[in-house]
Amino acid sequence: MLTHEQILHFTTFGYVTLPGLLSQSEVAALRTEVTDALAAAFGTVGREPDDLGGISGDYLPLAVDRAPFSQSLIADDQRTFGASAELLGGPTVPSVGIATCFTGDSTWHTRQGRTLGGVTFWVDLEPREQRTGALRLIPGSHLPDFHRRLCEYRGAEPAISGFETWDWPHVVIPTEPGDVVAFHVHLMNCAQGGLPRLSWTIDYLPWPGIVDKERMRVVRDFVTVEFDHEDYDRERWPVWREWAAGGGRTPSRAIAVERLELLGVLNGDNA
Repeated sequence: MLTHEQILHFTTFGYVTLPGLLSQSEVAALRTEVTDALAAAFGTVGREPDDLGGISGDYLPLAVDRAPFSQSLIADDQRTFGASAELLGGPTVPSVGIATCFTGDSTWHTRQGRTLGGVTFWVDLEPREQRTGALRLIPGSHLPDFHRRLCEYRGAEPAISGFETWDWPHVVIPTEPGDVVAFHVHLMNCAQGGLPRLSWTIDYLPWPGIVDKERMRVVRDFVTVEFDHEDYDRERWPVWREWAAGGGRTPSRAIAVERLELLGVLNGDNA
């Protein structure tokens, strides 16, 4: 699926851009599913920013039968589920696909603390460039030694003492609809401008096996989606229930369902 160069680029720099991974008809279908779902769940697309902290916007798990293409991207599609294993060098566990409308800028952050690792597949649903919210990444910042040096850099930044902020060296990843950016969950990233911004994202984590119970717990907690601050109908927008019920549709989804069952993700109220 992926070339050796693409995998090596991801390993070395923490990201790889996959131009035109989705066709224009697929992008149109995904955009319709995302906008229809957000409007149905929240009453509109692009509500006023809140003051709850974090990156303002509306976030909705999108794995229901009413969004079949989003559902299929989670584990039916080798361009995502299969590619995640190629990039991470082993079997993976999917989180749920997330429909998002960002209504605020983000500062430099990572998708996950310095624990398990993983890969994010990021799909912007409109053209993005530097001024309109394209992803900004610090190549190599997923590597522990470089991350430590960045922390030292941040500690010396004048903004810590209330003075002008330094501009962190980074790359901007302009995209057109259909392009997908895959980046390591420990990579420093941000986006600014172009509000509101529509996107669809998903994270994949390394499969922890069934021997290390603590590692299993950490993975389970990460893929258990709980947007407690969001006021949508959980019964109408379940995280896993409808997607898991279709586990027999493809062999790869059946594998993903089995891994989530072994982790305990599909048991109880979280489904």
